[in-house]
Amino acid sequence: MTNLKCFGSLVLAATIVPALPAETHCPGNAASLPFRIVNRHQMIVAVAINHTGPFDFLLDTGSQITTVDPSLAAELHLYSDGEAVVAGAGSRQSAAFAQVDRLEAGSHAVTNQRVLVYGLHTSDLHIKGILGEDFLEQFDMLIDNKRGLLCLDDTGSMREAVKGMHVALLAPPQAADRGALSRLLIIEARLSDGVRPVRLMLDSGANVPLLYNAPQYMALPLSPNATLRGRGVDGSQRFFSALPRQQVKIGSRELSDVPFFSLAGVQNDARAKGFDGVLTTGIFNRIFIDHADHFVVLEP
Repeated sequence: MTNLKCFGSLVLAATIVPALPAETHCPGNAASLPFRIVNRHQMIVAVAINHTGPFDFLLDTGSQITTVDPSLAAELHLYSDGEAVVAGAGSRQSAAFAQVDRLEAGSHAVTNQRVLVYGLHTSDLHIKGILGEDFLEQFDMLIDNKRGLLCLDDTGSMREAVKGMHVALLAPPQAADRGALSRLLIIEARLSDGVRPVRLMLDSGANVPLLYNAPQYMALPLSPNATLRGRGVDGSQRFFSALPRQQVKIGSRELSDVPFFSLAGVQNDARAKGFDGVLTTGIFNRIFIDHADHFVVLEP
C-alpha cells in the first residue's frame, strides 16, 4: 500500500470566467491546447484516456500524480492496480491505482501511465479528473493565461524561443516516503512582511495564493475576525484568514499587491514537503516551466 500526501485544490470562490479567444501559436511553434478558466485562476483542459473522450480535467501542477474520478474509471473499465492512502488536512482516505494505456492532452500523449482513482469533491468544477505533474513533467510547458493557451513541447524548440529571467526550481527535501512521485515546483521568494525567505509551490490547481504556518515567518498579527471558509478536493472544510497584500520579490522580479490567505492550523505535510505556501500560476500573464533543467520564466 502506498501513502500519498495530497494537497488538493483549495477554492474560496465559485465564479466562471471565460477565457479570451485562443490563438494557436505557441513559442517555437509548439503544439497548443486551449483551456477555460474557472474559479478565477483554475484551468480546465481536455484529456483523452485510451482513445476515449475528451474529458474535462483540472490542470494541476501541485498534484504529483494524475487522478481519475471513480465514475470515469468505471466507465472506462480501469481495473485496480494497487491500493493507496490519500492523506489530506486532518483526513486519510482510501484510494486505488489503475493503469491506462494512453493519456492524451492535445497532440501530446503518454503511454502506460499509472493514475490514482480517487473521489473528487469538485461538483462545481464539473471535472472527471486532475492532470498532474507525472504527465506534465515530461514536457516543457507554457501556461499563457492571457490567451487561455497551454503549450507543451518535447523538442526543445520552445525553450529556445522563450526569453526572460530564469528562476531556479528548488530541490525537494529527501523524504523517505516520496518514492517515485513527481517533483514539486518550488521557488524562493521574499514577502514584504516576511522575516525570512519563503518557499512557494507554483500551483495551477489553487485559485488563491496561500501561506501555511504563517506566524513562523510573518511579522504581523493574524486577525481572528477575518476568517473565510473554503474546501479541498477531499471535501474537507478549511478555514482561512486574509493577510495584508504583499510585495513579492522573486529573483530580481517584483510583484505588487499580491493577496495572500493563511490556512488555519499547523500544516505538517507542507513542512515535510519543504514549502511554506502556494503561489497560484493564475497571477502571471505567462509562466514557462522547464522540467528538464528545473527553472521557470515568470511574466507578471
